[in-house]
Amino acid sequence: MPAKQLDDAGAHPADASDSNATPPHPIHSDSDSGPGPPILTRENTVCVDTAKEETEPTYTVALPSRKSPEEVEAFNEKFKKDPLGIYLAVRAGGVEAITKISSEIYSGALWHCVYQNKPEHLATFVKDAIVILDERPSKIRGRKIVEVLFSTVKFKRMLSKADIITLLRCLKRHDQLRFLSTFTRTTLTRALLQYQPDKLDKELLDLLLPILMDKLPTLVDHKLVSQRWVSSDALESTASGIAVPRILWPLYRVAVRLALLGDMRATDLVAALVDRQLIDSQAIQDTDLTSTDLVYVVLSVLLRSCLKYGWFTRATTLLMTVVSTAKSISPPLALLVEDWLSRALKHPRAEDLQSASSMIDMLFRRGDGYVLPTDILHRFYDAVFDHDMPELAETVYHLSRNARDTSYPPPRNASLVRLMVFLGTESRNAQLARLLVQQVVDDNIHLARHVRASFIAQSAIFGLASPARALWERYSAGPDALYVVGNASTMLRMVSLFSRVADQTKAAVERRHPAAPDAHRENLEGSASSDDQEAVYPPTSSRTLSKGLNLPASDAPPSSEATTPPPHPHSDSGEPPSSDGSDASAEGKDGTRDRIFKGFDTLSYAELLAREADLRAFAARVYDAYRETKLPLESATHYDLTSLARGASILRRDSEALDVFLLLKGRGMKMDTHDVNLALGMVARADPAAGARYIQKMGVSGVQPDAVSFGTVIHWAAHHGDAALVRSLIRQAKDAGIEDLTFKTLASLLHATVSGRASQDTSPQARLKYAEVIVNMMLKRGVQPSPTVGWDCIIAALTAHEPKKAFTFWRLYVQGKVDARDNTQVRIRGSIAGQLRQHAQEGWLKPEAATVMLYELGFENEAFRLARHRRSRPSAAELEAADAGDARKG
Repeated sequence: MPAKQLDDAGAHPADASDSNATPPHPIHSDSDSGPGPPILTRENTVCVDTAKEETEPTYTVALPSRKSPEEVEAFNEKFKKDPLGIYLAVRAGGVEAITKISSEIYSGALWHCVYQNKPEHLATFVKDAIVILDERPSKIRGRKIVEVLFSTVKFKRMLSKADIITLLRCLKRHDQLRFLSTFTRTTLTRALLQYQPDKLDKELLDLLLPILMDKLPTLVDHKLVSQRWVSSDALESTASGIAVPRILWPLYRVAVRLALLGDMRATDLVAALVDRQLIDSQAIQDTDLTSTDLVYVVLSVLLRSCLKYGWFTRATTLLMTVVSTAKSISPPLALLVEDWLSRALKHPRAEDLQSASSMIDMLFRRGDGYVLPTDILHRFYDAVFDHDMPELAETVYHLSRNARDTSYPPPRNASLVRLMVFLGTESRNAQLARLLVQQVVDDNIHLARHVRASFIAQSAIFGLASPARALWERYSAGPDALYVVGNASTMLRMVSLFSRVADQTKAAVERRHPAAPDAHRENLEGSASSDDQEAVYPPTSSRTLSKGLNLPASDAPPSSEATTPPPHPHSDSGEPPSSDGSDASAEGKDGTRDRIFKGFDTLSYAELLAREADLRAFAARVYDAYRETKLPLESATHYDLTSLARGASILRRDSEALDVFLLLKGRGMKMDTHDVNLALGMVARADPAAGARYIQKMGVSGVQPDAVSFGTVIHWAAHHGDAALVRSLIRQAKDAGIEDLTFKTLASLLHATVSGRASQDTSPQARLKYAEVIVNMMLKRGVQPSPTVGWDCIIAALTAHEPKKAFTFWRLYVQGKVDARDNTQVRIRGSIAGQLRQHAQEGWLKPEAATVMLYELGFENEAFRLARHRRSRPSAAELEAADAGDARKG
């Protein structure tokens, strides 16, 4: 649509609202006086190739003294095809041609550059605008063109600050600054304040502040406001129903920027706004005006006024501008942030919670002696889960554990459980989960009755045996014990965890006495219960590590040269579970506990036997306590009975599990797929081939096998090393239309692959390739691989002498997810670092890349030495090149 006309006196037109600020387009005629737009002729002046792909004659551009409607129409058609080309051809005629360019041609070509993202031409438009202002007797067109240039910053920041300063100087030189429209002043100021602060800010504010302050006297002209401003959208309504000038928000931004620069004009600006009742009186009363902190005083008054007007997003912008640049947050400023947080969490939006997370982060790290109220922290946790943003809860809780001089509580009630679930199912952050559970135990944090069982079950899923046992024992007594003792999920998770740790302890016993009977060696590398489909298969044991890496297996404590993990127990979380509570010691530097992992290598034979007996006794205790709550079994529900059967199966009480199935049959309860899978797991554990036959019979009985059915048998077939049966079952599953095998099945296959049991091709390269295929299958299903999966992938990569891939697996799936001080972590990183050094020294890996990876692995000294001495001897590639050169000479 046509741009609004400006009279020669410089009166600005009615201001447009932000919503109406659409880019102008070329029009059919120019409203300014002067010669008309150029038309196309066949004169030999400046060549313009308007459409390179078309075979049209070469057109030239001239400025005729007369124009016909046909010529104007032809020109506009050409201009639509190539506005920039036409413009550049016109301006090639020199200063005279530039001064006669119509504002429509200038505007159309300029917006074409903006839309097509061609910032390299902006300098040309800036230069031409200055020429037009300097050379034309009437300054109207020049000012109009500059305003068009300024309007582009609202859409793309293609104009630099230096260009804007140059244009403002030119306007000032020709006394045109005072005629800029309120819309231009507002748009330009708001856009400029989005740029990064730099040394040009002072001069920019020197130029902008007078033309902004120039509008203040008119703000009290109620007649002008009612007649011209309302009709021209110069006012904007607020959430509180108050109409305020659109220029008010830019003035607020400028005042804060001046305060940050230490410019006392900020107080003058605020005082002027107060005089015109554009600052909320309550905001002034709530601000400590005796403070000597200029930034705080200005920010407090303006932020509270924004809140009064309902400008919450704008209040956030002001606050973030100040807090993000503050080296330390003073107590008054911290209290202002607290007021903002309290307001933000009343009816939060997703963007408010993102900002709140950042604010809390800065308070934790830079708050000068400030302690965030627990109520606000709890409200934040509850809000992020209500908005399904659990990643923010993870971030803030991690920050709270590293806060200076203060121990903040974890989330409460349902939010606590939801955080645990998120850490286990999506972020796979076992280390943070361990910190969370340990804090609940150590600080004796009260758990509401309705979340106790779920939280204990989640702790068990992570393999946190010691704290899970402490919580179960804490809440299994008293009048509310039934909430925990009678919960089937909690019972199954606890029984599964402690049985698995007992099996791993038993494996350590077998390693101490290799002559032990073979019947006791079925769990040398640990095993997860076949029916526990949400559990993660334990990581590769030290025996497999030693075999895969050609390193000696030893129960001795790790040395600086060792590269194989110690044989201590592992868990679903990828960290060693503890059952005796001996894994906690003094506080670490980051507020966590430095755990001394008393792994199997530090225990005597008698202690290992005692530990195994204690673990099995506790698992039986949990099961028996649950069973007591369901007596008499003749009146127990179907779900209770199947849970008892699962628990009995995990404890290897197969006869008891069979009795439960007989009871189900005797009571006429139809067995569903879940029940059949439970029985299938019992069969497959003893004989995977029999389990496979059982699957074939399921269809005949009317119960179709599902992913769990195939996964259970595949798991045990892989565990028994029957690679042929594994492949056969996978084919059968695909034939049955089952593509999505469970996470546990995939993890089990990966573990078996690394140990060489699930594939006929046991070469290291084949194991690595198969491991990558399995991980890709997980990712395609939207499942984040756990640290234990990452460990198995690392072992496969190291065995194949692919340290770069091993490092990638470590960085993606292990780093930050488990305790870096764990002996297994230390030794795994040592193994990766060893191969990285070797490959760099041999010339198989760029030393620069190896240096970066070593540094991230925590081997700063090794990275430094490699950087300094990487050229100490010729690489294998250099030797080969030298040999080739000698051969050519010969």
